[in-house]
Amino acid sequence: MTEFEKVIDFYAEATSTGKVEDAQAAAMQALMMSAAEGLRNPNPVVLLMNKADDFESKGDWAAAEAVRRKVLALTESSENFGMIAKAQMDLAGSLRLVGRLDEAWEFACAATVSARQNPPVLVMALLCEAACALERGDSAGALAVASEAVQANGSGKLHDHMRARSLTTRAKCLLACGDPAGAEADLASACELLQGCAGSWIPPGIRWTLGCWWEVRSQLEERLGNLPRARKAIARAIENRRESGSPHTLAALARALEKLAEFAKAAGELEQEEQALSEAKSIRERLHLPTASRRGLAQKLEAGS
Repeated sequence: MTEFEKVIDFYAEATSTGKVEDAQAAAMQALMMSAAEGLRNPNPVVLLMNKADDFESKGDWAAAEAVRRKVLALTESSENFGMIAKAQMDLAGSLRLVGRLDEAWEFACAATVSARQNPPVLVMALLCEAACALERGDSAGALAVASEAVQANGSGKLHDHMRARSLTTRAKCLLACGDPAGAEADLASACELLQGCAGSWIPPGIRWTLGCWWEVRSQLEERLGNLPRARKAIARAIENRRESGSPHTLAALARALEKLAEFAKAAGELEQEEQALSEAKSIRERLHLPTASRRGLAQKLEAGS
């Protein structure tokens, strides 16, 4: 057994026995070992993925798309369905950020098909498809896919995080379908699972899920008419979004700031509204992302076509 495999086994054991700090230390060690191996033996596909990530961080979406399509072509020739699904999800994510929702959804659906040949990545593919369907306005379709994601998760503490992410996504879909009680139940279940993931260092993936959880919590409180609670929840979402500088997290941060601005305006706090909108605008301009109004108009036009 290699040293890396030993670290992974230790991580799995620590996670299954609830030793959060040990699990997080092992995760960090595994990340460092993986990065070192990547420097020693660079993988051409991984190098291209990193190049696409770099283009996205600079807001060069056309260049990022071109590289991601090249990655997809390379992975398709390898018949590695896990990598194919990853490439399709990455492309879907890029297209979704710039408002090309129909194309994003098509690649997300293709990723789900690929992932069915490689079950370990199926949950992530289903969640990607659900997110794309929801943004296209297909709440019922998104709910069906998110529900499958909840059921597709493995058992044991090792899968707690992905179960929490799946439940959070389904809660958002339930809310969109007019079922706040169902959303409340899923959020409560997700919260219990995420509490077990807490520790001195929270991995980026869990941090992302926490941001999503607070966003949906805010939406639920707003639906119930509890605007002060909704505002506090979106503020917590913003806190978690600030912990990462990835384009996808920054885009989510901009959306959360725009929502915070709405709450501030409703409360008559015009200075806070202006600050939130200014920061959101700065993020979108830096990443060359469409403004909230343009994105919303594009969705309405697509829905009417």
